[in-house]
Amino acid sequence: MRPEKQCVARLIIAPILILLLLPLCAVAGEQQYFSLGEFPLEKGGAIEDCTLGYRTYGTLNSARSNAVLFPTWYAGTSSELEAFIGPGKMLDTSRYFIVAVDSFGNGVSSSPSNSMRQKARSFPEFTIGDMVKAELRLITERFNITRLRAVIGISMGGVQAFYFAAAYPDRAEKIIPITASPRPTSYDILFFSTQLAALEGVRTTPAWDGRSLQIVAGLNAMASSTAARFIALNSRTDLVSRMEKERGSIGEKNPLDLAWQIKAMLAHDIYAVPSAPVNLARLDRSSILTVVSKQDLMLNPAPAREFAEATGTGLAMFDSDCGHYIFQCEYAAIAELVSRFLENPENVNRKE
Repeated sequence: MRPEKQCVARLIIAPILILLLLPLCAVAGEQQYFSLGEFPLEKGGAIEDCTLGYRTYGTLNSARSNAVLFPTWYAGTSSELEAFIGPGKMLDTSRYFIVAVDSFGNGVSSSPSNSMRQKARSFPEFTIGDMVKAELRLITERFNITRLRAVIGISMGGVQAFYFAAAYPDRAEKIIPITASPRPTSYDILFFSTQLAALEGVRTTPAWDGRSLQIVAGLNAMASSTAARFIALNSRTDLVSRMEKERGSIGEKNPLDLAWQIKAMLAHDIYAVPSAPVNLARLDRSSILTVVSKQDLMLNPAPAREFAEATGTGLAMFDSDCGHYIFQCEYAAIAELVSRFLENPENVNRKE
């Protein structure tokens, strides 16, 4: 019997198990949506008709103990996380059930750009904590998972992983923030506030929207790696085509979606979470692996390094001129570290 017919047969034979079997019937990597109804927010108000986008990969085991939550980075979508998911990759689908989640404000999950009842500037501001609470509802209500094998995230996804450590450490065995921060430094605030100033100046005309995205693309290009690497890879004559590529990668994004995600990152501070003092004090040494880039110009690595040292948890530091985008240079080493940490968390510290 073909796999899809087997799935249908099970649903017909045992209708009461429909909610449990639906995750098994979804096509791997298919875009799916979870309805949260009216979702209350930390800053007050609520997202009406709230929806969370996600994709799943691998098979959830009978004990529901092999699930890995993988939220998206700033401006990213769950489809872009596929590069790290699959047999032999950083998150091996032969071992884990991976739930890649679209973070609020990315244009897939509820965002200023796609809300029918709270369009554009009427969309309420959300926080990193709101993102995480929505993700917890997804894994508990949709998949009946009470404890994750791991939470892993890159950049803003790693920011969400840090929030898990402060607010919900008992909901995940392992937490892996990569090129992320437990709270922004003054430099980070300057960088993202400058982007926000351009994005919040958006008018109703496409010309201004394009101009604001051009500014954001330029700032991201400047902070993506070290100046030495940028110069080495882009000559003066190459610069025009490079910037056209940068603008193309972000040109389809909605400026207000980006602005709302930036606001969430600017307000992020895990030490302000009420439960943080108790939760961080009792973290198990082997429960967290923090991966930082020593030359990160987009999210300064100092707070992440200080977090690992203060909590006595794992720290992997890379000194790469790839800066924030160390996966471009160090993918194999990082993937191996993460895979090893998920199976055997001892002796994963790496300092260069």
